[in-house]
Amino acid sequence: MRKQVFAIVALVAMMSMQGYAEAMDERNDNDTLVINYPRKVTIITGDSLQTIKVDGRHDDYDFRYENTIQLVDSNYVSDVNINSDRWDFGLPFSLKKKGSQGGECDEEVTMHLGIGRNEALGTPNGMDVSVGVSWEIFWTMLQWDYKTNKGRDTWSVGFGVDWRNYRMTGHQRFVKDNEGNILLTTYPEGAEPQFSRIKVFSLQVPLLYSHRLARKFSLGIGPVLNWNTHSSIKTRYKVNGEKYKDTAKDARVTPFTVDIMGTIRTPLLDFYVKYSPCHVLNTTFAPKFQSLSFGIYF
Repeated sequence: MRKQVFAIVALVAMMSMQGYAEAMDERNDNDTLVINYPRKVTIITGDSLQTIKVDGRHDDYDFRYENTIQLVDSNYVSDVNINSDRWDFGLPFSLKKKGSQGGECDEEVTMHLGIGRNEALGTPNGMDVSVGVSWEIFWTMLQWDYKTNKGRDTWSVGFGVDWRNYRMTGHQRFVKDNEGNILLTTYPEGAEPQFSRIKVFSLQVPLLYSHRLARKFSLGIGPVLNWNTHSSIKTRYKVNGEKYKDTAKDARVTPFTVDIMGTIRTPLLDFYVKYSPCHVLNTTFAPKFQSLSFGIYF
């Protein structure tokens, strides 16, 4: 008998979602909820529990409806949630908070990861940074997203960390002299170069705007503020088969820099590109160059 009742409840719920050819609106009439063009409908049935979940609707891709009916002491107890706060364990990891009844403004807390390659622009002669072995990894640990226009426009502010290296594999290397200057010099005679790199670690605050053009497709742009807190130099080479490693801290980076970041979100992969018009190193003590990076964005 219980399963028959649950089947009837499920049938009624499915019938309430058949408004595909009807006017595209949502109404509440005699406790009836009509959801046009749902993205996904999930019905979970047990011996004493029936749960109906609806994800998405025609005007809100992130809309969520959940109705749970439970048999308690021969009585049915119903629990309904529409756009309630919830953790989403996908990528990006997020906590969503929406306006009542799917309002115009939604809030979301997300986490993002970017992995890409670095290019040094405007380098002096001899500074041959190889983009194939120069990496960037950044992690936005906390980002607050404010969505308007039914989720089409998103304004974001976040906080995270960034790790970048600029690696040369040619015949020049980075050296820090006794006065703290960063110089480009050749390797010792007879040396077999492996690499010479500068690493920069930063705390960063992204300020981004994105616009959703279609489902799972959007474009974003905005500045990223960087506080460059740590840097170092490492060089590896061999002489007559013997390995050498030279290291130095404080590569005299520019303390504060700004990147211009763009993002492209697609149904398959998300991408980013960042360009900094600022010099990576303090040009009073080191060579001049700017940074360009690009890669995958999660």
